[in-house]
Amino acid sequence: VLFRSMATVPTPEDSARIILAIFKSHNLRPDNVLMAGAVDLTFLRDGHTAAEYTEGLKYAEGKGWLETDPNSGIKLTNAGFAEM
Repeated sequence: VLFRSMATVPTPEDSARIILAIFKSHNLRPDNVLMAGAVDLTFLRDGHTAAEYTEGLKYAEGKGWLETDPNSGIKLTNAGFAEM
């Protein structure tokens, strides 16, 4: 079992920026959508936790960087694109 020290746990903003980096890695533009499962899976594969993903997504939504879609997609906003 691997344990991380408190210093290495990303803040919600850090997690949100990791999510934006996933969008950037797909060369997405404002109003483009990624399936939530694909974003979550990439985030987890990179060694982060589900809780960090949830907090990052909430932070990004609160900042207006991303919007969740009822069809389980996550849409990149103009504000989110500007933050990438």
